[in-house]
Amino acid sequence: MNDYKIIHTKSNLKLRKIGNQYMIVQVCNEQINMSDVFSMNKTAANIWERIDKGGCTFDELLEFICDTYDVLKDKASYDLKKLLEEWESYGLIY
Repeated sequence: MNDYKIIHTKSNLKLRKIGNQYMIVQVCNEQINMSDVFSMNKTAANIWERIDKGGCTFDELLEFICDTYDVLKDKASYDLKKLLEEWESYGLIY
């Protein structure tokens, strides 16, 4: 993952909260496609929302995580990279 590349969410994907769960669903013509649903925890949902506000770089996300959750940069960097690579492999971000 390029640290300077602007990361964006795909426009037809929306974050939904159902109970205590957060899910990414595909929306097409105001209909929700439930065949591919991606669940995530609150931390991942907060990261998704940050990206969905207009895109950001890896470094901006890393700073957001460290400031929000008071975690060490090395640990946060490793976890964030894994999460973004997973989302990219599923076609959720570009």
